[in-house]
Amino acid sequence: MRSQPVEVLEDVEADLRAAQAYYDSWRTDGSAFFLRQFRDTVAWIAWNPELFPRRYRFFRRAIVRQTYFGIFFAIEPSVTTIVAVVDLRQRPGALRRLVKT
Repeated sequence: MRSQPVEVLEDVEADLRAAQAYYDSWRTDGSAFFLRQFRDTVAWIAWNPELFPRRYRFFRRAIVRQTYFGIFFAIEPSVTTIVAVVDLRQRPGALRRLVKT
């Protein structure tokens, strides 16, 4: 187990806004619900990033509990970097292309 800080790329903010909008469209507390679940998952990633499986090359995936979304991240020597928050109901090929870019 090795804890380390987590940083989020700027592009992830657009992913988060899209996820919040999705949950706001059908839940009264959708945005708050998603952010709460997202923060809990990020706390787990910060606590032990190696807990989560590798999915594409060196990218790992953490599923945001009780949602359709996953967090893709890379473990670097001194920081864990979140590179995308993705709706996991897509085809696997689409997810692979997204992570590659």
